[in-house]
Amino acid sequence: MKSNNLVSIIVPAFNHEDYVEICLESIFNQTYAEIELLIVNDGSTDQTHQKIQNWLEKCPDRFLRVEYINRENRGLTNTLNQGLKWANGIYFSAIASDDILEIDKISLLVSELEKKGESYGAAFGNAKFIDGKGEAISLEIKDSTGAVITKTALFLEHYTYGRKFNFRDPAYFGTYSSLLAGNYLPAMSTLVRTESIREEGGWTAGNTVEDWEMWLKLSKNSRFAYVDQIVASYRWHEGNTSKIKRERILRDSIKLLENEMSYATVNSYHNGFFPVYLFNVRLLKEFDRKEYKKKMIKLLLNKSFLRFVSIKIRQRRNA
Repeated sequence: MKSNNLVSIIVPAFNHEDYVEICLESIFNQTYAEIELLIVNDGSTDQTHQKIQNWLEKCPDRFLRVEYINRENRGLTNTLNQGLKWANGIYFSAIASDDILEIDKISLLVSELEKKGESYGAAFGNAKFIDGKGEAISLEIKDSTGAVITKTALFLEHYTYGRKFNFRDPAYFGTYSSLLAGNYLPAMSTLVRTESIREEGGWTAGNTVEDWEMWLKLSKNSRFAYVDQIVASYRWHEGNTSKIKRERILRDSIKLLENEMSYATVNSYHNGFFPVYLFNVRLLKEFDRKEYKKKMIKLLLNKSFLRFVSIKIRQRRNA
């Protein structure tokens, strides 16, 4: 069913038997009426499929349309692209099956995008951190020695701490230059124009930094609006990220930045691009010293990088 106001919400579900019903309930309780619900159980090995089936039986009339598929594991980007293919909505929102939406998230962000107009491709709110029991928590921010500097309870405050911009300033929020240094935008707290995502070709298969990639793509052609309210809860799971996963995320981050190098340098984003690229390449030493050396040699032969270094040296001498 198509509507000028329809919102498509996609829920990629994977091994969240303890949380998926809470997530779905938060979508059911939205004050916004015109929603289609799209759920993909991406090869869960626990009781996630049964929990979704049981929940769907209780709410047949809430949504304008419901699609659910239970399949083998194909990964998050494949799941998001499946939802994009299904979507009939003017607006698109994805939420992980362990996160929670505030009841007015969709209403607030639809209203903001309608007010801002077509030049805005996405609207964001903030998110709070919760633990496995759903209790609000604060996350520590540490310095390079591991000492705790402060604690934050909100997503944007945490991921922009120490950055040289104020995320509440519309001149900086969601800009390409601010995103080059790393993703700080909460995916569970956004609403995006569906056509904007389709114009960018959706998500790259197998990419583990899919949010960062999508925001960079969108920021080149449209603006992002910010509503200064908490519109979702991001569930923080205890435990360190495995070394294997950290390496994959790092490699995908480097690949993403290499794909952005031409655009960033042609458009004079040298100051934002090269420091973050160099930082990520240096981290590669922990996993693959040979690959690290190859990338460093290639970087030292890059004319744009050498020009960037030369300018920095002159600035320091003149300071």
